[in-house]
Amino acid sequence: MAEHLPQSEVTGWLLAGGEGRRMGGANKGLQPYQGQTLASWVIRALLAQVGTLHINANRDLVRYATLLENAAPAKGQVWPDSPDINASLGPLAGILTGLRQVATPWLMVAACDTPALPSTLVHHLHQQALAHHADIAVPVTCDANGETRHHWTCALIHARTRASLEAALAQGERRVGQWIKSNDWIGVSFDDPAAFININTPETLHGTV
Repeated sequence: MAEHLPQSEVTGWLLAGGEGRRMGGANKGLQPYQGQTLASWVIRALLAQVGTLHINANRDLVRYATLLENAAPAKGQVWPDSPDINASLGPLAGILTGLRQVATPWLMVAACDTPALPSTLVHHLHQQALAHHADIAVPVTCDANGETRHHWTCALIHARTRASLEAALAQGERRVGQWIKSNDWIGVSFDDPAAFININTPETLHGTV
């Protein structure tokens, strides 16, 4: 029988620290989408699957803190990137900040522009990580054209990978997928590609593409 992952063993880490370049510089996580902010959808999806949930943001910290407090009072806080990390390193800077703060074996990372995450996300990733002795588990989907896609910024990451990421960033690595592939990792299949949709442009936000 598959081992069940207790919520207390995983910390949720919502990545909202980007510059929103494809969104015209707007703060993606705070954009309205179907009656809520994009970040609110991700918060709701993760809260049911993790013990603690934090947000990694580098601007509008008070607004993100309010979203988190309204959804889950006293269950987490907002963390900007660690000051010694070069912000231009992108999502890896946020992930390392999370690995430095995490007090649980696992960190569940998800981007603020993925509002449809599945309710089985953490359990399925953890199940496969254990089965394959992997330190990182990444969702994989197949689109209508048969193209396989790895969702690198939606990953279950073990805390012991911190040293690996510290070293990678020191060498200037900024590609999440490249760093993940340098670890013991597993791609985990999910049936519904729409569950991992990225709302990262005005066109996708407003449903014009």
